[in-house]
Amino acid sequence: MDGDFKLTRRARIGWLTGMAVILTIALVVVFGLTSSSLVEGQASSLAKQYTDPELDGASSTEPEEQLSASYGRDSGKSTLVLYDNTGAAADANAMYAIATGNLLTHFGKTELKPVADYTDAMVENYDAAVYIGADHRVPLPQAFLDDVRSTDKPVMWLGRNIEALAGPDDAQNAQFRDKYGWDPRAATTVDSSKVTSVEYQGEKVHRETQGAPEIVVPFTGTNDKLEVLATSQCTEHGKPTSCTPNGSPQAPWAIRSANLTYLAEVPLDYIDANDVYLVYTDLFYDLVGSDAPAVKQAAVRLEDVGPESNPKDLRRVADYLASENVPFQVAVIPIQIGQNKDGSDWYGLSLTDRPEVVDALKYMQSKGGTLIQHGTTHQMGTMDNPYSGRSGEDYEFYQFGCTSTGTAPYTFEECTNDSYITPVGRVAQDDVDQWKDRLEAGRSVMEDAGLGAPTIFETPHYGGSVNSYVAMAQEYDARYEQGDYYASILTGQPSEAGKSYSQQFPFTVSDIYGGTVYPENLGNITEGEQNNHAARTPEFLVSRANANLTVRESTASFFFHPYLDIEYLKKTVTGIKKLGYEFRPVTELK
Repeated sequence: MDGDFKLTRRARIGWLTGMAVILTIALVVVFGLTSSSLVEGQASSLAKQYTDPELDGASSTEPEEQLSASYGRDSGKSTLVLYDNTGAAADANAMYAIATGNLLTHFGKTELKPVADYTDAMVENYDAAVYIGADHRVPLPQAFLDDVRSTDKPVMWLGRNIEALAGPDDAQNAQFRDKYGWDPRAATTVDSSKVTSVEYQGEKVHRETQGAPEIVVPFTGTNDKLEVLATSQCTEHGKPTSCTPNGSPQAPWAIRSANLTYLAEVPLDYIDANDVYLVYTDLFYDLVGSDAPAVKQAAVRLEDVGPESNPKDLRRVADYLASENVPFQVAVIPIQIGQNKDGSDWYGLSLTDRPEVVDALKYMQSKGGTLIQHGTTHQMGTMDNPYSGRSGEDYEFYQFGCTSTGTAPYTFEECTNDSYITPVGRVAQDDVDQWKDRLEAGRSVMEDAGLGAPTIFETPHYGGSVNSYVAMAQEYDARYEQGDYYASILTGQPSEAGKSYSQQFPFTVSDIYGGTVYPENLGNITEGEQNNHAARTPEFLVSRANANLTVRESTASFFFHPYLDIEYLKKTVTGIKKLGYEFRPVTELK
């Protein structure tokens, strides 16, 4: 042809229409959706991997790791923890033993053993011993009773069965009174509801009353042969009331004479608010002979930072903390999983898909931030665990649901703000090697993004299985969190969701899973009540920091979501500093 080929106007319109149709068909083929619901990362390899239907299967029956009952640091003091492993309270006693053992690893090494397995002179192999007397129906080995009376090793005795130590006859009882200065056979009890506080080292310490129906009053009156370490304060309707047969509103709660320290109860229930747990903790320093100097240490963690975080928020909190010379931690979610706009499909993004977030994280590092890995996806499969399946909202390492009541029998329901969050059981894939693969996938994302390999881990919502915690201990130097501990670790039975103990720590420990745990013990700021937890203001967190001063190595450690009003963070940091705490990197917490 002599001239250029040109389409007519009608032909051009038709050609453009055809191209639009082809593009739409391509989107449907590739993404299985229309542009109105399309989001970035939809049907990506990440989305497919982490929403695999196999992840939503029945609870795993894979064998659970068998853990040693002897654990902690080889250097330092060694402590034997004895507990009752028979009867209806066996599971609770196992959890009390683990909790006590975890605390004692701060000072060195601990060994947990059923008191029924005690043999002659066993206590002489340790620097100290603790007996958890939670069940009055349990007979105690004569070898144990004889050794406690004869040894010079310090022994702490909690709660029940102390009368057995005084001996079955008058002659032995007289020997006990002569050595220790009091008579357990003459002890009385007081209704737990009356003891709302305990006085310790001149300070009134709050006590939760629901933990036990009654507590022991070891003696009444005065006694120059022993040292009263802490005193029960009895009240009724806000006014002092009688604790003892002689009408006194006070009674000994913790006493010490010769080698024996006695506590009137096992102070290990409701520990998030039951501050006698802190008194219990502080008494260990004297029990094992620790000469650790008093410190006031603080730490802060910025929570749930992932691919969809706002970089401006991240830079703003980093600038503030740097201006206050406050080192900080950043809990990073490497992979974001969520549903598209109409809920018909799932999408997956990693940090490498969000260079602006990565740049903000690097900025935080330059301002004194330490990045820690906060799960891999912070959710599991497509299940509501318990909320939505979306990263940042759900649990990852254990299955949870919403119930209408906080105690059994449970009625499960769709989650509302008034629901209780209740553990259900292990997730479908709960093998240690499977968890290690999942952990490594998240760590690789952080490395690929140029952020370095994290050495510290935080379990999403502090909920995990035995096998997942073992995997974390094998893959990372430490965890920074509170933890769940199962009775099954000591009973040898399969773990059960309702038989676990959530523990927060007043200092750094080496827990039974085999890893270091840095403490987070204040919680976080919330703007309203959620799932039967009251709103937590800066003032509330500061009040908890003040309570933690009960322990001579005091720790005030909390976390904060960067999308909240930064004034909350400022008030909390300022209030904690006014109490004399010094902020430091979490790796420096004692």
